[in-house]
Amino acid sequence: MTREQYDALVTHAEQYARLHPRAYRIRLALLALLGYAYIWLMLALILGVLALLVWLARSVSGVAVNALIKLGWPLLFLAYAILRALWVRFPLPDGVEVTRAQAPALFAMVEELRRKLACPRFHHVLLTAEWNAAVAQRPRLGPFGWYENYLQLGLPLMSGLSPDEFRAVLAHELGHLSRNHGRFGSWIYRIRATWGRLLESLHQARHHWRGLFEGFLERFAPYFNAYSFVLARTREYEADRIAGELAGRESLGRALVNLELGGALLGRRYWPAVGRLTHEQEEPPDGVVSRLAGAVRAGPAPTDAQAWLVEALRRKTGTDDTHPSLSERLGALGVAAAVASGHRSARSTAADELLGVTPQAVLARLDAAWREQVRAAWRERYLSAKRGRARLQEIGTRMAEVPLPPELAWERIGLTLDLQGDAAAEPLLGEVLTANPDHVGANFLLGRILIERGDPAGVAHLERALERDPGCLPTACELVAAFHEAAGREDEAARYRARARAGADLLERAEAERHGVTGDDLLVPHELPPDEVERLRGEIAGFFDVTRAYLARKAVRYLPEKPYYVVGVELGRWYQLRTKRRTREAIHGLATKVLWPGPTWITALNRSNARVAKRLKKVPGAELLRR
Repeated sequence: MTREQYDALVTHAEQYARLHPRAYRIRLALLALLGYAYIWLMLALILGVLALLVWLARSVSGVAVNALIKLGWPLLFLAYAILRALWVRFPLPDGVEVTRAQAPALFAMVEELRRKLACPRFHHVLLTAEWNAAVAQRPRLGPFGWYENYLQLGLPLMSGLSPDEFRAVLAHELGHLSRNHGRFGSWIYRIRATWGRLLESLHQARHHWRGLFEGFLERFAPYFNAYSFVLARTREYEADRIAGELAGRESLGRALVNLELGGALLGRRYWPAVGRLTHEQEEPPDGVVSRLAGAVRAGPAPTDAQAWLVEALRRKTGTDDTHPSLSERLGALGVAAAVASGHRSARSTAADELLGVTPQAVLARLDAAWREQVRAAWRERYLSAKRGRARLQEIGTRMAEVPLPPELAWERIGLTLDLQGDAAAEPLLGEVLTANPDHVGANFLLGRILIERGDPAGVAHLERALERDPGCLPTACELVAAFHEAAGREDEAARYRARARAGADLLERAEAERHGVTGDDLLVPHELPPDEVERLRGEIAGFFDVTRAYLARKAVRYLPEKPYYVVGVELGRWYQLRTKRRTREAIHGLATKVLWPGPTWITALNRSNARVAKRLKKVPGAELLRR
């Protein structure tokens, strides 16, 4: 299913659900049961065949028993993969638990809303470092239910909203559990997760009989996901309606605007500033979550707030997120944007009134947990930046002596962009384009910098990049679409979003086509120049285990201008004992230590892929090495 077909199906399902809400839910439930019925039917057939093989094994002996065992083991593994996929695990939600004794006002508000909405009680209330609030139902017994209910409240969120606004957000979240909507939605969510996990498990295992499920699930899962997407979207509107009735539509409207502005403040100002510290200090700083709570309490600068709000109100609802756009949510509430975005004055926050002295102790724990969580990645980023600065200095010294070759000039741009930012890299990108106006990477990066600054000159650079490399088409078109959308040019934005969807579909097909090689695939000559072949031969010769090596290309339908290379190697001397571990290590070494000319699939030519080996050896000029 293409992205365009998926969007059309979502639109159709939305119309059907609006006109026939009860029939829609029945149809969705029947779809879910159909998927389960297929899986359980196939599982029953597999277990039935296994039982038959066991019965036959008791009646025969010798060679026949061995044949039955060889036939039965794959079926047993397939049944195990299915059962694992059906048991979808829900991890324990993160956060610092707060008790009724610590925050009686908060628990009183939760209990009041819970009773009005006839929600199940919460077993745990957790404070988190997120700019978000959420409810989670975790089945203790997997597909057999027995739910444990969690309420997760972001302490920064409580620090950035007034008590009335927070009450509206809380009513929205509890609205997801009211009138049994939560249990049905959670059931649908688990089924969506089951399909994805089962497909991934079968695909990774490359099970010989996975086609029993892949053919069905690859057609069923997108259809089911599109239909269930509508339920998730409808639940958001329904939760907004409930919250508006209980907490006031204007309070919820103000909360929605502040949620949007707070998210923009964190994503565009706060976290980028924290990220830049990885270039300067080896250990993550203290108090990051505490300062985050202070930042959202203060709110964005007035000029930022106005620009971000205009941008958010112009944003349209897509099928990438189950939450409707801000303008559509305010419209459904009947609250004008001007009222929802009224002047923000000094005020007490939900954290002040509902948590008392608790926030300081919780913030200290959240700060410590955040530092521990990011410590390893932070150190790696610091060391990478340190190496990058040294490399940049080395390139600068060489540049003072002789002109840089293109590959070093491009490396310099990448390091400058990473370490010093867009402003420092922009003139370097201009230099590259002066020498080579068609340079894909330079056009894309400069176009992105200009577009994000609001400069229409970036559109031409992005157009030039995507014309020469379809791989950047989705991202480039999304950037241009957002630029036109921010300027109110809806038709142009829609045109580029359609191009982005088409490009994403193309890349998905190309990626799926390049996901490994089977004995049915057509292999063709690699068409590499002689000097490149000699370089590869020399690098592969450095691996003592490799006795023979072959190189070809897989004939692909999508993006044929981007080759997908196939490398097959025979490993080990006649006197060496080959094990699966040694084979994996050899393949990993070839994948990481040899500079391949592009995306490459590497395999050991053994009995498990004899058909690939036979096809590969027949390709003219495929032999790279023979010892």
